[in-house]
Amino acid sequence: MATVAESSEANPIPPLPPPPLPSPSEGHSSSNNNNNNNNNNSAKTLDETTTLLVEYAVQQAQLYQKAIEEALDSALEVSRSRLSQIRSTSSAHFNQTIDSLQDLKSDYATYEDLLVGKIKEGVVIASSHPLITGGVAAGLGLIVLKRPRRFLYYKTLHLFASEESLLSRADSQVKELRQSIDLLKAESEKLEVIFWLLFFDR
Repeated sequence: MATVAESSEANPIPPLPPPPLPSPSEGHSSSNNNNNNNNNNSAKTLDETTTLLVEYAVQQAQLYQKAIEEALDSALEVSRSRLSQIRSTSSAHFNQTIDSLQDLKSDYATYEDLLVGKIKEGVVIASSHPLITGGVAAGLGLIVLKRPRRFLYYKTLHLFASEESLLSRADSQVKELRQSIDLLKAESEKLEVIFWLLFFDR
């Protein structure tokens, strides 16, 4: 777009001056008795003026047409050059993307081979030592699964805690439950009293 502006600045089209209009005093210079001659002169000057104006308008239209054609040609040339630049750089970027994808594919293949090799090695080691594998599987099952983990936790808690501490803990939990039940009963009684006062005292 800069070249369009530069070309229009480099080749400015000077507007043509409009044709001079005949002065009305020319028609009044002759005497009154040549009134008919005056009418002919004014008609001639009017015809000359219109032809001059038409010629001026045609010249201006041709100048504007040339300016528009030059601007369109320069814009087309700029767009062609830009498109050729885009075409050349896009092919380079496309080739670079393909190369990077091929590198990524080769890296993925090496890591996949490494992972599969480790898994095969682990399977071979596990099959060569079945007792260790069974113990590890059982240990993971007890730790990972929820029910065996809970069972294991409570059994170890019972092993290390005495009966008195278990009873005191159970008593404290029963007392907390009773207190919460008493609080709920008191709240429900308050709500019943408020209900009776609101609806039956009217």
